Amino acid sequence: MIMPDIIGILERARSSEQEISTQLEHIERLHRISKRAQSSPEYARQTVEKLAGLERQLNDAIDRMCDAKADALRLISFLTGEERSVIEGYYILAKSWQQLSYDLYMSERRVYLLRKSALTKLMNRYGGAPPVGSTKRTAPRL
Repeated sequence: MIMPDIIGILERARSSEQEISTQLEHIERLHRISKRAQSSPEYARQTVEKLAGLERQLNDAIDRMCDAKADALRLISFLTGEERSVIEGYYILAKSWQQLSYDLYMSERRVYLLRKSALTKLMNRYGGAPPVGSTKRTAPRL
C-alpha cells in the first residue's frame, strides 16, 4: 500500500488557492486596463488576447485546485470539531494563522496546537512522519 504524502496534498490545496487568487487579481487589473484602452484599437486587441489566454490558464488552474481540494478533503474527512476547522481553514481556504485565530475565537497558539494535533492524527492514520516539532522532549532521569 502506498502511503499518501499528507503534507504535500494539503500544501497543494493551499498553494492552488493562493495561485487562483493571484491570477484573479491580475485578470481584474487587465479588465480595468482594457476598459481604458479604447483610444488604441491595437492595444485593446492585445489586451483582450492576453485576457483570453489568462482566463484559459485560470480555468485550468481552477480545475487543478478543485482536484487538490477534493484530495485534501478526502484525507481529513475523519477529523472533527476544532481540528477539522483549523485544517480546512489553513489548507483548504488558505487563511493565515491570524485570520484563523480571529475567525475561530482562539489564540494563534491554540490554532497551531490544533493543527499539530490534527496532522499527528493524519500521520497515524495514513502513515508518515509526525509534523515537525511534535516529538516530546523529556529531561533525562538522574
